[in-house]
Amino acid sequence: MIRYPEFQRRGWQIGSGPTEAECKTTTHRVKGRGRRWDAANAESLMALAALHDSHLWHQRWTTLNPSRN
Repeated sequence: MIRYPEFQRRGWQIGSGPTEAECKTTTHRVKGRGRRWDAANAESLMALAALHDSHLWHQRWTTLNPSRN
């Protein structure tokens, strides 16, 4: 269960709007005129797009490649 009062005090989003908007934006990258993806590649592209949009790219990349720290 979401602890609404605590989340509101912290300034966190509690509505579904931002999540729904991100889903629309992310899926838009794989849909479009002339774009063809198999399921595995579409899922990978969407994961990378979500990582980029969340501004966590560097954090995740350095976790995957410790030698780059």
